[in-house]
Amino acid sequence: MSSRSYILGSGHFAVTWSEDDIAQLPDILTESNITRIDSAALYPITSPGTSEQLIGKNKYVEKGFEVDTKIMWIGDGRGHLSSDAIEKSVTASLKRLGLNKVNVLYAQGPDKSTPIAEQAAAFDAQYKKGRFDALGVCNFTTDMLEEWLAVAEEKNFVKPSIFQGQYNLLCRIYETTLFPLLRKHDIAFVAYSPLAGGFLTGKLTFSQGNEDLKGTRFEVVEGNYAGMGYRHWYDKPVMHEAMRKIASACEPHGVSTADAAVRWLLFHAPFPGQKGDAVIIGPSNTKQLEKYVAARKQGKLPTELVRELEAVWDGARAEATSIVVF
Repeated sequence: MSSRSYILGSGHFAVTWSEDDIAQLPDILTESNITRIDSAALYPITSPGTSEQLIGKNKYVEKGFEVDTKIMWIGDGRGHLSSDAIEKSVTASLKRLGLNKVNVLYAQGPDKSTPIAEQAAAFDAQYKKGRFDALGVCNFTTDMLEEWLAVAEEKNFVKPSIFQGQYNLLCRIYETTLFPLLRKHDIAFVAYSPLAGGFLTGKLTFSQGNEDLKGTRFEVVEGNYAGMGYRHWYDKPVMHEAMRKIASACEPHGVSTADAAVRWLLFHAPFPGQKGDAVIIGPSNTKQLEKYVAARKQGKLPTELVRELEAVWDGARAEATSIVVF
């Protein structure tokens, strides 16, 4: 099995990545064989739109990168996929990016107040304007995606060809609920949170207190909204027990838990198997990016380690169900 490709997530742009870092990043990414950027109107959460603005300012597309982005999603998402909201969001994103179109345009999450038929029609209208090459959806339920596909088939609308969702060693719900549908319709899967927001590094499980977590996703500090979300999902006894089992399995092989988690996704995880399956990485700095690249170069994990890592899922399955519910 060959390695799945990496996509660079830009949620940390203008947060941990400075403007100078972002200007120098294209050369590093090219050397690392990473040619695609994942952004969103919401990124970064502390300053929405700045990620797109910096990508545009530094002319990433002119330097050979594909850029994906997502419709603005705030609060519970109600109304954000109406026709007017999509038009407003796409227009603003393209202006910030300095582009006429993006590679993939995503619905970042469900809109439970706007009918799926209206959502599908609105994206189709943007597609017919030439504003994106491929349609993606993130964090939808299988039922929502099935309904969208049915509407698109009936109305001859552009169909979703990419699904983006959280997927890692401790969040494998999609393997049974979603992947069969993706295979049936030749829809690629793009995994985010390969390290469960940093939980799979083991730092939270093995920390002695907040001092050990300084500078990490799990530091308890005002405004750490992403950290609050990942704590809600993973800071649970069952997940900590799973993390301890993963660490015990990795130790005899001399493999860090983070490397094991990433290499499992790249080389062993049962992705749908479509062209375009990929893993989004969200390094906070160049050093973390280098670790992701080094993990990919290491290749497949030992067979026995893969078996032990995958066995952990049975104990985490029940707690993980809520992670993919938006």
